[in-house]
Amino acid sequence: MNILDRYLTREVGAYVLGALAVVVLALLGGALYEVLAPLLARGADPWVVSQYLAFRVPEALVRGMPLAFLFALLLVLSRMGEESELKAMLAGGISKLRVLFPLLLLGTFLFVVCLLAADSLVPRSLQQGQNVLRQAVLQKPRALLQPGTRLVDAYGRIVYVGQVGDTGIGQVRVITSEEILVAEKGRFEQGALVLSEGMRVTYGGARPRTVARFERATVPLVELSLEPPGGLFSLTVAELRQRIAQYRAQGLPYHAELTALQRKWAEPAAVYSFALFAVGLAFFLLGGSRSLGMLGVVVLTFIYYATWSVGRIMGEQGALHPILAAWGPNLLYALAGLALLRMGKR
Repeated sequence: MNILDRYLTREVGAYVLGALAVVVLALLGGALYEVLAPLLARGADPWVVSQYLAFRVPEALVRGMPLAFLFALLLVLSRMGEESELKAMLAGGISKLRVLFPLLLLGTFLFVVCLLAADSLVPRSLQQGQNVLRQAVLQKPRALLQPGTRLVDAYGRIVYVGQVGDTGIGQVRVITSEEILVAEKGRFEQGALVLSEGMRVTYGGARPRTVARFERATVPLVELSLEPPGGLFSLTVAELRQRIAQYRAQGLPYHAELTALQRKWAEPAAVYSFALFAVGLAFFLLGGSRSLGMLGVVVLTFIYYATWSVGRIMGEQGALHPILAAWGPNLLYALAGLALLRMGKR
């Protein structure tokens, strides 16, 4: 690396670290407001909530890194344009592509780090966060469950919870097409749901066939069917591919899984589109001595986040092809960057 490469890498790298801290705090703040604040209001243990938040940090780092890179690029290159550094480079025979090259190298480093972390560190961390919530439910159901919650037992039966108290649950229904268990009380014990004061009704067609009362019944649970932290992002690439193959074989929709799989690659790869866009925009603004400013940096960063969010939702719902939903925002910035490079000051 020559002096120019080291200079650009050092300048952008320093801003990436600062921007990453801000983005991570914003993402964690959103999780705190949307998920954790209601849990605390229902009496969840603050220590459990803090552990859950800590397990969300790797996910926030991986998802925030491309945004931080875009913010840093726009900020640094905008400053270099305002201070005539880019004009001096052009006057000295340094081309736009030569400025782009070290930024692509830095982006490649960030891409590899985020890609590896998204398929190893992040899934493990999010699954550990799920375990923390699961244990919290066993110890204090009221903190994380609410009336109307539906769980799934080890036999695939739907478990409906009608009441949630400080020490247990009530008005429990275990439902299948052939029978239903109705219990007034229930509590969690060692990964199982123990029902008491209940009734078992079996059906032959549309009419009840047998009715029997019981004092105690144990319903084994595979999991507590809570919404996993990070959703499908908590699955590895291999797990997503396995689920997609399983759903395809069963004729079930798999838009959300395929979108999540494509996003595993598309989100880290956004750094290449951002480098192209930021360099193109910086040289384009030189033509009229225009300045991007902090507001412009924030707006352009937010536009990517908005298009990413909309694309993810549309892809998961099947309204947009998963590949286009995941890679569309990257393609948008890459095409804009190419156009700006061609129109920018030479």
